[in-house]
Order: sequence, then C-alpha cells, then structure tokens
Amino acid sequence: MDTYIYEIIAKQLSFTSTPEEDAILREWREASPENEADFQKAGKIWQDAQPHHLPRQKQFDTAAAWAKVDQVLQQPVVSAKTVRLPVIKLVAAAVLLIALTAGAWWIASRPSLKVQELAANDGKIRTLELADKSVITLRPGARIKYSEGAERVVTLEGEAFFDVATDPRRPFLVKTPNQSVVEVLGTSFSVKTADAHTTVIVASGKVRLGMENDTSSVILTSGQKGTWGNGELSAVNNDDPNFMAWKTGILQFNDQSLVEILPQLTDFYGKVIRIEDGYQATAAQQKATISFQNQSCDEVLHELQLLLGFNYKQEGDTIVIGK
Repeated sequence: MDTYIYEIIAKQLSFTSTPEEDAILREWREASPENEADFQKAGKIWQDAQPHHLPRQKQFDTAAAWAKVDQVLQQPVVSAKTVRLPVIKLVAAAVLLIALTAGAWWIASRPSLKVQELAANDGKIRTLELADKSVITLRPGARIKYSEGAERVVTLEGEAFFDVATDPRRPFLVKTPNQSVVEVLGTSFSVKTADAHTTVIVASGKVRLGMENDTSSVILTSGQKGTWGNGELSAVNNDDPNFMAWKTGILQFNDQSLVEILPQLTDFYGKVIRIEDGYQATAAQQKATISFQNQSCDEVLHELQLLLGFNYKQEGDTIVIGK
C-alpha cells in the first residue's frame, strides 16, 4: 500500500493522476500527520527538481538511479515484521525521486503538454482549434481543460460543440464532472453537462457514451441523443431541431404549442418565462410553425404574440405569459 501511495503522489505532482487516485491520496493524507508530512517532503523533492534546478539538456541516468535502489534492496533484513515497511518506504521514495526528476526534465522539454484551460465566461461563444485540427466551440458559461500531447483528452464543464479530426490511432475523449466519458474517432457532436447529467447529440459520425472505468456504454450515431445520469444510460432519436441554436442563432418550431416553445426560449435566452396558471390550458392548444434568426427575446415574443394572441409582461426578472 505504501508503494502504491507514493506512485499516486508522483502522478499527482506530474498532473497525470485520475480523480479516483486523487481521492485515495486525499484520504491517506488526512489519516495521520505522518502521512501529511511524507506528502510535503515529496512535494519539496518535486519543487527542487523543477526545470530551473536542472540543466536544459540534462539526460536522466536511469541506470545510476536504479543502482541506488538496488543498494537499498541489498541491505540485510533482520526481521520481516520490523523492516518490511521502512524498506518499502525507502524503495518507494527512491522510485518517486526517479519519477519526479525524470518527469521534471521531460515536462520542461515539452511545454505543449501542460494542461491549458479556456472559458467562455464573458457571455460570448469561444472557439478553440487544437493541434490535430479538431475544433471546439464553447457555449457561454462553458469551460474546457486540455493538453496538446499524444493523447486527445479534454475535460468539459457546460456545453460545447465538437468537430473532431479523424485519427483511428488516437481516440478523442471528452470527460465530464459526473465521470462520464464520450469517446470518438472522427465526428461532430454536442455535449452538455448539467447537474449530474451528461447529454450528447450526434450531428455526424459515431460516438460512445459511458462512465469512466466502467464497461457499460451506448453507441450513438448521427441523429441520436444519449444521456447519462443517476446511474442510467439511454439512447433515443433526437427530436430537438434547436439543439444547435446557441451556435447557429436559428430557432425553429414546427407545429409546436406555446407550452413546448417557451422552455426552449428559456434555454436559448437564459430568461425565466412562465405561463399564468389560468392560461395553461389555452397555451397548450396554441401552436405555431415559425423560425427566428439572431433576434432578441422581446422580438421573438412580440412575433409570437401577434401570431397566437397572448399577452406578456415583465415582473422583476420573470416574463409572464397570460391572456
């Protein structure tokens, strides 16, 4: 167990640990002051091994490092009970030092592998083109983390549209906060994370939606929608023509009732829109076939008002629809 913990420490300090490993390490650190002290010592080793302490072209001598480990292993053992754990700690610490020193030099020589982050937090759509020519479009409020290394892995919070460059040798993975994973070879699709759910809608190609470290998954093809949440996976045909409206600016409604239209306007404009209780039955019968492009919420409601004959008013931050 000691060796395993030190391996996780090495991975965390070099930004390669998984969320599960981070949780194990956190629990181990909180278990005793001694464990926390060991972690701090490891961090000091890592800090001392950073690039400014290493010659730029330094070659790491693996053989010499393992020779030092071998010296530890050759020390006489008096009792398995009294010596086993200290020896394991010494070996683990030596292995950790090897990993950290080599890792510091390798990361310093490959700056493109550093994790980068892009957020669409200014109310505008943001577009990112990766080194492999894959294009990611972030909806306002979304955030993505990525690195430009050999693996094509990104972490998404919020909603984004992906147009992934085909590379059969390197699957493209999208990870989300609820531990779901979208795996692709080459396709275009949208991913939306909200609360404990992940929704994937495929525009072209094929993707796999599942849970990280779990064999269960669903295959989604063009025109399908997959959802993961509360331990359940589902795949259905996508019946929402407006799933890309936030990107295209186009809203389309085909013989839909006002009750069906308003939630889509709420999502698109980020407005709170409700129907008065006494008007619910009428709103369910009022249907429209209409489209809008790059229009304000007030303009859209005004056109629907002229078409369907309802009234609306602003009450604080809420738009109220009524007779």
